[in-house]
Order: sequence, then structure tokens, then C-alpha cells
Amino acid sequence: MKNALPLALALAASLALAACLGGGPKPSFYALSSASAASAPLAAKPELGLVVGPIEFPRYLDRPELVARDGANQLVVADAHRWGGSLRNEILRVVSDDLGRLLGTSRVVMYPAEPRYAASYRVLLDLREFERVAGGDVVLRVRWTIASMAGGAALVVEESSYAQPVASSSWTDVVAAESAALAALTRRIAERIAALPD
Repeated sequence: MKNALPLALALAASLALAACLGGGPKPSFYALSSASAASAPLAAKPELGLVVGPIEFPRYLDRPELVARDGANQLVVADAHRWGGSLRNEILRVVSDDLGRLLGTSRVVMYPAEPRYAASYRVLLDLREFERVAGGDVVLRVRWTIASMAGGAALVVEESSYAQPVASSSWTDVVAAESAALAALTRRIAERIAALPD
């Protein structure tokens, strides 16, 4: 009986260590994809300089796990499905790549980096929604601003909403739909930039 307590404690410690070391499934990692290679350019503006960011979005999206909405008020956090990097940087990377391709310029820098060339405009993003909703479409809703780099004045302020169908319930298809919704947003921003003076 005297040896039973240390033995029980050792067994409990072993079980706790085993749970920490590899009890659950290995996570899958995802990245948003750029649509720039598949999109026809809107303009050729090689001298145009852009800064993309900063970006704001709800705190429930600011996490490594993918998130979906189950009904109006309940969120589903996919513990085994995670972003390969931060969602903030993923969105800025894709928007920057696509804007550069659509506008025919390589002079696009992601916030917080500052350009080493003359830049005309800054694109600011305020995401309100960016998730699959109740087993249906991916919804992207964002308020965005194109501001002058010279004085900081807002030249264009819009709110855009997209509902992108998802091919299946797999997280791979959810991320593909999120990428497609982001491509539609970026094309709209590029159209407005193309219409502005250089």
C-alpha cells in the first residue's frame, strides 16, 4: 500500500506526457492562392507605386486556425486546419501580388514595409467578414480605401461584398473559395486604381 501512491503518480504523469506528445491528429496547413496568373491585366503602369495595408479584421479571425460560421452567432474553429502563416500576411501578400499583375507594375510593397520608390497610392483594408457561413458560401465583406500617398487624403472609399460558392465541405475547397473571393475584391480595387491619375 505504501508503494501504491508513487506508482499511481508515476502512471498519471506518464499518461499526461503521452497526451501532450502526440495524442491528436497532425494539423493540415493552408495558404491563400493568388489569381494573378489567371487574370488578364487591366492596365500597364510600370511606374505606378502602391503600398498595400494596413489591414484590420475581427479578432476571431486573427488566429492560426481556420474559422467558419455555424448560424448567425456561433463560430466553428478548426483545430486541425491552420494557416501556414498569419492570415493578415496571407491577405496582404495575395492582394499585393494580384494588384501588381492587374496593373502591370512590380512597384507594390506590403505594409509595414515602406517603398524605396515614389508611390502614388495606399490601399487600406477593413475586413468585416471572411469565412464560410453555415455550410454554404464563403462570404467576404470589406470596407476599403485608396488614399493618396502625398497627403493621405481618401480618394476612393467603398464597401464590397462577395458570396463565393464552395465546391465541397473540405477545408481545401473552403480556402480555394476564399482565394476566389479575394481575387474578385482585388480586381475591383485595381479597376478603381486604373481610373485614377498616375
